[in-house]
Amino acid sequence: MAISQETIEEVLRTANVYDVISEYINLERAGSNYKALCPFHSEKTPSFMVSPQKNIFKCFGCGKSGNALTFLMEYEGLSFGEAVVKLAEKYNIPVKFTKSDDRAVFKQKLLQITEKIKEFYKNQLKNSPEAKKYLKERQISPSIIEKFELGYAPEDSSKLREFVQKEGIQIEDLSRIGLITLTDDGRFYDKFRGRIIFPIKDHRGRVVAFGGRVISGDRTPKYLNSPETEIYSKGKVLYGFYEARDFLREKKEAVIVEGYFDLISLYQAGIKNVVATLGTAMTPQQGKLLSRFVKRAVLMFDSDSAGKKAVIRASKVLLSNRIEVYYCPLEKGKDPDELAKEGFRKVEETIKNSKDFLLFLIDRVKGEKDLKKRKEIIDLYLDILSYMPDKYEQGLYLKELSSATGIPLELFEIKNRHTDFEENEEEPKLNLSGLSFKEKLILKGLLEHRDEILSRFDKFDKINGSAYFLYIMNEILNNGEKEELEELRKLQLPAEPDAVVEALNMLHLEWLSQQNELETVFLSSTDDSVIRKIFMNKKSLNTGGTKKR
Repeated sequence: MAISQETIEEVLRTANVYDVISEYINLERAGSNYKALCPFHSEKTPSFMVSPQKNIFKCFGCGKSGNALTFLMEYEGLSFGEAVVKLAEKYNIPVKFTKSDDRAVFKQKLLQITEKIKEFYKNQLKNSPEAKKYLKERQISPSIIEKFELGYAPEDSSKLREFVQKEGIQIEDLSRIGLITLTDDGRFYDKFRGRIIFPIKDHRGRVVAFGGRVISGDRTPKYLNSPETEIYSKGKVLYGFYEARDFLREKKEAVIVEGYFDLISLYQAGIKNVVATLGTAMTPQQGKLLSRFVKRAVLMFDSDSAGKKAVIRASKVLLSNRIEVYYCPLEKGKDPDELAKEGFRKVEETIKNSKDFLLFLIDRVKGEKDLKKRKEIIDLYLDILSYMPDKYEQGLYLKELSSATGIPLELFEIKNRHTDFEENEEEPKLNLSGLSFKEKLILKGLLEHRDEILSRFDKFDKINGSAYFLYIMNEILNNGEKEELEELRKLQLPAEPDAVVEALNMLHLEWLSQQNELETVFLSSTDDSVIRKIFMNKKSLNTGGTKKR
């Protein structure tokens, strides 16, 4: 289902870069422009500039620049389609599709219902001494309860019935979001009754599901999660990601745990770059989401058999997304929730002592005397290593293994694969009608002659083009798969390498010209330190854009 070009153009025309960026960072007036510390790299002197009049931003430190749409994609890790939809919602622009999309309208209705149910549960917690007592015994502070919007589902389902009747919510819709159990007499019961409620949000902050934990008695299961629904796919969501995203971006590292209280207790202790898988195996979609924000992950799972299997699965997913994997084993019988109760310093020390998971396995090999078990660990090591896309990095780890075991390098065999994981990720799709001839030429050329073009041009981050062109180009460069790519293959274009490289050089020159214009826009309102950065950047720019063959 394609978002119409009309919608995209209206979003780009309406979205104001100052309005959008000021919701995320503090902007300080500098003449007719605004400045701030760049949110995309560490710096002490502001070099991030915003021009409301030109509707653009530019960082003279790291070089990132663009409009409201590109800022949102970069800052929140959204796809092009998601960013268009989010900005459309902000400015109350109807999202039109090339064909009727009743499904999108229906999903929006369900999301509005989950938001109302979340508020109902929050109010019930305020009125339940028993639930508040339970959270106090778990040492969860009021500020954390508010931050994660915890709630309570009362034992008496009549309160929920009264609420949905008052709000005009249909019973069928409650069933569609997996909230209730219907009885033969036409009544319903809240599946989560008698439980503390954890709203589960997607990466955009929308409530898509709920989790619950019993507070008394021997009711089973102890934890209960919403089933998969039209708005919730557990493999696409990481609990706590929305609350942690700014800290993930800042630290470039994620601490990954399994459960609700594991995450909440660590967050409360001061470890805020933490996300939870909720006891499910990590998926490619979750790995891809994290890769937009972090370079390294610390796995802090239970030390039982299930926890170890989860570590192995997660390491394959993360490595395939170019994320370094560190393992943080806990003392036997202890979980992250209990560790957090010992305070920030203890948790921080434990995380610092985590070890590269592949090197951890090498230590296991060296410490194992049984030959059969040694072989099992080596086979596991090679299997995990095969998910690492960088062949040079693979070679370094193979040398480590060879050095530790005395086994010659040529005896090790690594399966040749990028990933064995199947992805089934849906997002709003766009068509190619809005791309220029030059943009289509480049995209088709990259599809058909990718390696040769990469050997002759390396400034893909310094070219001009439409936002969607740049999005599709990056998908191709990162080995992504999009439906639009098949349409590109059918285009009757002379996409030979020489023509493509020439077109790329032209877009690079356009980019250089635009940078000069940006510098002119901002120059009058920048201080000496930023001006120095501008001239340093100019010295480092190569105006050609091609590699010597």
